[in-house]
Amino acid sequence: MKATSTKISAQRRWLVGGLLGLPVAGPMTQDVSVYAMTSAARTGPAVVLQTFRAGQLVLDLAIATCRQSGCPIEVRLRSGGRVIDRVMLPVAAGSQRATAETTDTLWGTDVSRKAWATGEENDYVSTAARLLRLAPQTTALLVTQRYGFEHLKRNHLLILPRAGKLHIVWKAEEGSGPTWSATEIVRSSRSDRQEVAYFHGFSEPEEDVSERLDVIRLSWNAAAARVRKTPLPAPGAPLYLLDLGTHDTVVRARQARAVNACVSSYWVLEAGRFRAGADGKALIGMLYATRAAAEQAARSVRLCTPGTTARVVTVAKR
Repeated sequence: MKATSTKISAQRRWLVGGLLGLPVAGPMTQDVSVYAMTSAARTGPAVVLQTFRAGQLVLDLAIATCRQSGCPIEVRLRSGGRVIDRVMLPVAAGSQRATAETTDTLWGTDVSRKAWATGEENDYVSTAARLLRLAPQTTALLVTQRYGFEHLKRNHLLILPRAGKLHIVWKAEEGSGPTWSATEIVRSSRSDRQEVAYFHGFSEPEEDVSERLDVIRLSWNAAAARVRKTPLPAPGAPLYLLDLGTHDTVVRARQARAVNACVSSYWVLEAGRFRAGADGKALIGMLYATRAAAEQAARSVRLCTPGTTARVVTVAKR
């Protein structure tokens, strides 16, 4: 992997098909921009990658001064030009030399956001941060890191500034094996706040076992001052399933996916989870937190393979 590109392994590339579920026809290379700043090429004072404003406070995503064990990537809280608190992210950089890249459907976060990448191959780590309003007077920073080589992993943190301190109010990290996860900022049912949809999945290596994909909604409980986690679908909060066809067995569904590059990025899911009386069958598809995202993915599949059946199904809590 070069410093100016991020290579995504072709192996199991469908596993990380992303929130929009766009098809992946082959190995992908994502070009990134030139170095973020000249000072990042040397070890020195902290390199600020991106700055966010939350009322009177300022949040920085930065690479701190390098140590023997690496260069910590951190979120810093500033007030009046002074750093008053900081949170170190789980994965450190190998240097302060960073490049900007744009997230895509494989990345594991909202699409078309800016991320900051350092290192090559096993030293590769890229970090994306997004500001969101959990409540009218509560602003937080949602941070995702993608790291490693071949089998990329991700971690996610929701960081809340409060009373001059930074608090990690929620975090998640992918486990071992063929796992995938992503976070997406979505609108709440109340117009003055936002929520987070957290997708996490596991692909069983056995050919006759369906894959597992689940979604959790993260919302802010102001009274308890903590994040409320609600499995989706929930009453008043459905999911949207892109159904690309049902097969009698998991093996046949996997075979159908394998021979069609336009659906190779989707999951083989247990049909009985979404349709009564479909036990023992498997469908090729993807789950979405919004109908708009599911419809966009359906259009993409139809353009890729004209005539393909791609229907969006509302999945409500039974």
